[in-house]
Amino acid sequence: MKIARSLLVLVLAFSIFSISPAFAAEKTIDQYYMYDVDYDHEAYNQLERFLYTDILSGYEETEVYEEDGEIYEYTSIFVKPGNTITRAQFTKILVNAMNLTSGELNKSFPDVKATDWHYDYVQIATSNGIIIGKPDGTFKPNEKITRAQMASMIYRAFEPTVDFSAPVKTFTDVTTNNSAYEAIVKAAGVGIIKGIKNEFKPNNPAKRSQAVLMIDRALHLELGTAVDESQVTQVVDRNITEEFLLTEQQDLEGLKTLYRETTMGYYLAFSLDNLAFQEDSEEMEGTVTAKQVGEHTSTVVSLNKRFAEVKVDNLKVHVAMSAPDMSFEMTVDMSGTAYLKKTEDGTWKIYNIVYDEDYEDAFTAAMEEE
Repeated sequence: MKIARSLLVLVLAFSIFSISPAFAAEKTIDQYYMYDVDYDHEAYNQLERFLYTDILSGYEETEVYEEDGEIYEYTSIFVKPGNTITRAQFTKILVNAMNLTSGELNKSFPDVKATDWHYDYVQIATSNGIIIGKPDGTFKPNEKITRAQMASMIYRAFEPTVDFSAPVKTFTDVTTNNSAYEAIVKAAGVGIIKGIKNEFKPNNPAKRSQAVLMIDRALHLELGTAVDESQVTQVVDRNITEEFLLTEQQDLEGLKTLYRETTMGYYLAFSLDNLAFQEDSEEMEGTVTAKQVGEHTSTVVSLNKRFAEVKVDNLKVHVAMSAPDMSFEMTVDMSGTAYLKKTEDGTWKIYNIVYDEDYEDAFTAAMEEE
């Protein structure tokens, strides 16, 4: 867990570390902010989770502008939740979400070439029995995927790991003659599909947000294990304790390694971007120290096969800053919730942390008092 956003910025600003460009993140923090999704959007949390964990990349747009004779670039990420989604795009998201790898391939498609960007994703999904293809033997990767086709792929993908034995839910516009009937009614029975009143509208082109919602619901129906529970708390505890230790030792290499081994996606970019902050900061004289007070506890709140939430309580931190023109001491409560995802290699990593309190206001108030 990060010691604190404001605290780390203060540490860097007062030159405890000397940062080099080598520590900039592979992806910058700007690449994890959705600029076209409001907080009240029905799929906001799911879209953010997929973006933060690199399941979804979004569309990157860079604006170049000049100010005071300097040229700047500003990156915006557009998720476009209301847009339709192609069969290839949906396949990529599904493969990424499930950390799928290629199995034995016994089928190929003439309209999916090795030079296509989606080739590997289609091969992986096909080898895992998720893709069947069209009656004419093609896949039609650029065709808009329908809600029925999406339901079928999700059902085939999650049938080995999700219990679909709940009573089915039927829709007035999905008959037994529909090739996706079983997938639709069983997926609806466990809550993966919600429908619109009594209709599913199976032939309608699916929206990007609908794809994310359905996959996310399925992911959260997969069961975790006792081993997973132990691993997620170990990762969170390691991130907390080693970050304090390495910060005190001024071990920048150690911090970089820690972040790469315990964080991913948004939180990795955030962590490494903070380390690179010094590049653009004026050197200032002073010291900042942060020490944990007492012991914290980490408790698993929710856990499934690929996602977990860990509540961290009693994480008290004593912060002291001394500089020529200001100084202060304060103890802040850094308790909060860590969100983790299992990666392709089977390790758990933190992709976001939400704190219980707005400690940034406390830091600001303390500095203003001085």
